[in-house]
Amino acid sequence: MPNPRPEPAASHAVAATSSHGRLIEVLDALVRRAEGEPWGVRELASELAESRSTINRILAALVERDLAAEDGAGKYRVGPRLRVLMQAVSAHSAVWNAAGKLLDELAGDAKQSALLSVYVPHCDGYFVLCCGEAAATLAFRPQLGAIYPLGFGDIGRAFADHLNSGAQPDQQQLPVPADNGQAMAESEFPAAVALATRCLPQGLLVTVSLHDLGAGGGSSASAALRKVEQVLNHLEGLPVTARACPQVRGCDEDSATAARLEVLLQILCAVPDGYPCKAGIAAELQCNSATARKIVESAAQASLVFASGQALYPAARLYQWAAVLGDNRLPVAKLCRAIVEALVKQTGETVAFLSFDACSSTAQFIEVAQGWKPIQYKLETGVEVPLYAGAAGKAVLAHLAPEFADGLTLNRFTEATIVSHSALQADLLAIRERGWSQGDGERVLGAFGIGVPFFVDGQVAGSLSATIPQYRKQDCDVAALVDHMKLATSRISRLLSLGTVPVQGESGQ
Repeated sequence: MPNPRPEPAASHAVAATSSHGRLIEVLDALVRRAEGEPWGVRELASELAESRSTINRILAALVERDLAAEDGAGKYRVGPRLRVLMQAVSAHSAVWNAAGKLLDELAGDAKQSALLSVYVPHCDGYFVLCCGEAAATLAFRPQLGAIYPLGFGDIGRAFADHLNSGAQPDQQQLPVPADNGQAMAESEFPAAVALATRCLPQGLLVTVSLHDLGAGGGSSASAALRKVEQVLNHLEGLPVTARACPQVRGCDEDSATAARLEVLLQILCAVPDGYPCKAGIAAELQCNSATARKIVESAAQASLVFASGQALYPAARLYQWAAVLGDNRLPVAKLCRAIVEALVKQTGETVAFLSFDACSSTAQFIEVAQGWKPIQYKLETGVEVPLYAGAAGKAVLAHLAPEFADGLTLNRFTEATIVSHSALQADLLAIRERGWSQGDGERVLGAFGIGVPFFVDGQVAGSLSATIPQYRKQDCDVAALVDHMKLATSRISRLLSLGTVPVQGESGQ
């Protein structure tokens, strides 16, 4: 007989004891409401048993680094930088990616739902990290990242049995938060027909389970258990340290608490398969060894990082954040929207966000923010933009290999379009030297444009461009407009980069 639906835990969390611990608890609260109502300062201070002045100070530091974002007067939610970092975990984690493929195969073979769940020590609960679904009419996919107590369902009881056997050391445990995202009664969670629990070398205690939806065709219990064990054997055999590990650096030399925590998150998210720390990570965190050790210890106590002695790995809480935020990914244009809208507000000009796809070598406007001046150009989104004609494309083309430009067919759009490869290369050289491009009626008749590129981990990834009617060209303060645009693209470069190579773009190099 299933247990009754668990009652919400107490809403007040235990106050964190370190500055980094407080930052982590604030970020955790923001993630819990990623798709819900934003937090007010008073409400969040009460939730975390902290003073309003402390919460205000923490939120201001997080907003400055785009880890949090203002959403109305005195309201806050998850910032775009945290979303970028969490998307990197799901993209780069060998455990996550392997589990996704293995669960899909397991679910398809067994014609049942297959889940990978992760134990969360800091609140003595668990969450579903990924789910494999059979190609059937009936499907079961629980909300990823929602935390369930150990008394909930077969998975929770499997974790509890494993922990009671003494396989895991005791850790500080907090109540499961009341707004943890759980919206399911145990009777709605199909019973497990086979499950097994194991502690992976990366420090994650996981359970793989198969759940019967009554569609028939499932394996016998012993055969199902063997298949579940095979998945765990594969996950346990994954490399425990990244083979080709890039050095991760922060995008600036800020030594503030929030900046150091961000760099630690960058390290964990960019290299989730194990970041070697033989010589420590003090240099990356811009601090001495003792301070670096305290930062890592605080993050480990909060279940954010697992330190094996040879490498650092994302721990359960970070995977839980990634599961919550990855279940509803935002497109790049939306992540950068606040930066683009601020630029439009400053300049009054229409600003287009150009995205460059290095795999297909094509570019397109994915978002256009209209200016507030009386006469503006309306640019179409979702169509390919030529890289050699107009400011937006040339800002990108200038930072690609010269051979790429030489291989383009230069079709004429207007009388001002550059159709000579030698003239184009001279223009691109000038763009690289000054860090921005301009186009005067090259693609759109009567339009004057300025483009500034942005970079992701050193590779050109797109541009911001301002399009101005030519009759206003003489009145435009180009130098001031370029300065505003460079600040905006610098923020975008920092926002989207993981720091695996020095971030370029601020100077147009």
